[in-house]
Amino acid sequence: MDSTNTPKNLILQEAQQQFFNQGYSKVLMADLAKQLGMSKKTLYQYFRGKEELLHAVIKHYLEALQRDVENLLQREEADFAHKAEQVFRTVGQRFACINGQLLTDIRKHTPKTWQLLQQYRTEAAFKRFKTLLEEGNQKGYIRKDANISLAVLLYASALEKILDPEFISQVPPELMQDIDYTPSAVYEGLASLIFHGLLEKH
Repeated sequence: MDSTNTPKNLILQEAQQQFFNQGYSKVLMADLAKQLGMSKKTLYQYFRGKEELLHAVIKHYLEALQRDVENLLQREEADFAHKAEQVFRTVGQRFACINGQLLTDIRKHTPKTWQLLQQYRTEAAFKRFKTLLEEGNQKGYIRKDANISLAVLLYASALEKILDPEFISQVPPELMQDIDYTPSAVYEGLASLIFHGLLEKH
């Protein structure tokens, strides 16, 4: 979050903490106002309601993540594998802060914000991942016969479904028990499978 202590930024900081810890449904505007030491009326001067506030929090959060990823992509590092790992770790760690209950609540109660999250995942996959793979290809880290567009499509499809609460509920429990299903582990696991594949090198 922005460190500037304007009332609006202080509201966003406190709201982010509460939404990320408790989900959407359990956060009450009255409690939030009390925590901030302001009246509910003052809070509503900045945000017309809880749905608008959540949207602002997620938008602010994704913009910060986007800036971090862009900075990593622009770095001229000799070690491409390390750079790629940093990108996926950054995305994973940031998404790890958005707990599963909040994702479920966003999908159920705030379609506009759910669309924003989906849009970011698509952008992250199609644009940033393709940029990363093309750089790796140019530098000789990726096989020349590898279909980068197909790898990007695979990653984008996985991102859209793999953290979707509705999709998770359909996965057999015996499969889920073998997976570390924290977002950070999922993102890094996906990257590892796409970069390294499943087969042992002989």
